[in-house]
Amino acid sequence: MDPSDLMHIYKDIFAKKLVLITGKGGIGKSLIAAALGQFLAESGKNVLIVQNASLDQISPLFGLAPGYDDAVRVQPGLDVLNIDAIANFRDYIVEHLGQKRLYKTVFSNRTVKGLINAMPGWADVMLLGRLLFETELRPRHDYVIFDGPASGHFLNLMTTPDSVLSMSFGGPLAKETQRVKDFLSDQAKCTMLYVGVPEELVVSECLDFLPRLLKVSPVSVGGVIMNRTPPPIRLGQNLDAQLRPAETYAVRHSDAAEEALAMLAADLRSEKGSLDSIPMWALADFGFIKEPLPAGFGRQFLTPLRRIDRVGASS
Repeated sequence: MDPSDLMHIYKDIFAKKLVLITGKGGIGKSLIAAALGQFLAESGKNVLIVQNASLDQISPLFGLAPGYDDAVRVQPGLDVLNIDAIANFRDYIVEHLGQKRLYKTVFSNRTVKGLINAMPGWADVMLLGRLLFETELRPRHDYVIFDGPASGHFLNLMTTPDSVLSMSFGGPLAKETQRVKDFLSDQAKCTMLYVGVPEELVVSECLDFLPRLLKVSPVSVGGVIMNRTPPPIRLGQNLDAQLRPAETYAVRHSDAAEEALAMLAADLRSEKGSLDSIPMWALADFGFIKEPLPAGFGRQFLTPLRRIDRVGASS
C-alpha cells in the first residue's frame, strides 16, 4: 500500500499532533505505538514516542537497550523517551519554569519523592503536562505518541485534571492543571486510540471502557484498532467435515474473531454521540515479530486487513 493511502486511512489520527494509546495490557499497544512512529518517521515526519514505564518497551523493538529519562534516537526522525516522576519533576522545574538553581538548591530526590507522594494526582498531572510541553511548549516534533498505560490506569489518568482542580489548591498547580485539561480537550490537537484484539472478553472490556472514558476524559476517542485479526475463512458446503484438527482450530478461531468484530461494530454503532461514528480497523495477525523491526515494518503492519464499518461486514 502506498504511504499516502495509509495517511488517508488514518486521517482522523494523523490530523492530530498528540496521539494517546491505551487498551488491555499485553495486546500490542507498544508495538502499534512503534509502528505508528516508524511509519510517520519514514514518511518524513519528526516523531517522539513517550512512555511512562518501569521498563522501556519501545527501544528494544529497534535493536537498542532500554533507555530512561533521556530521549533516544532509534532511527532517523524517531525519538523515544521513557520518563519517571522524579525526572519529570526535575524537567518541569528546570526546563519549563527555567529554574535550574532553584531545583539544585531547594529540591533533593528525597524532597521530591515526599512532595509527589503528599499531593494526590501531582505525578499524573505532571506526566500529562509533559505531553503538553513536548507537543506545544517545546514543539521539536511533528507528532507525539504516548504509549499509555492499560485501560484501567488510563481511565484514572484521564480523571486526574478534574480531581486536582476539585481540590481547590489554587496557585501555579491549579493554573497548570487547567492548562493541561484545556490542551487535552482540544480535539484539533489531541486524540486517543484504543487497541484491542478480536476476542469476546477483550471486546466486552472495550465496550464497557469507551463509554465510561468519554464521560470523564478530556481527550476524544479517535479510533479503535483490533490487532491480531485472523483472516476470515470461507468453506464450501460439507468441506468442514474433511478438515484436519489444526484446520478446524483455524476455522473456529476465525469465526470467533468475526463474531467479536460484529459485536464491536453493533454495540458501538448503537451508541449515541461520539462513539457511533469512530473509525475501527482490523489489523492482520503477524504472529511472532522479530527484533529489530525492519524498515517499512510500520507501513506493512498498519495496513488494515479491513475497516470495520457495519454489523457483520467490513471493507
